[in-house]
Amino acid sequence: MDIPRTREDLRDDLESITDQISNGIEQGRYSLTQLQEAMMKRTKQAAASTDQLVHENPWGALGIGVAVGVLIGYLMPRR
Repeated sequence: MDIPRTREDLRDDLESITDQISNGIEQGRYSLTQLQEAMMKRTKQAAASTDQLVHENPWGALGIGVAVGVLIGYLMPRR
């Protein structure tokens, strides 16, 4: 499987897939199965890219995870 090397490459690939799906829906060409397959492909590409970015910059990923956890904890209502 060929993994895009940069975020811009991934963004371009995902935009292309999204455009293809949107055009297919508008023209009524895709069945539900084809839409599910396209979404699975897009999800796998996003997961592969995320995995690559986390492996290249583990401390940044850890920092983002901590920040999100703190934000969620702050926003949750207290009992």
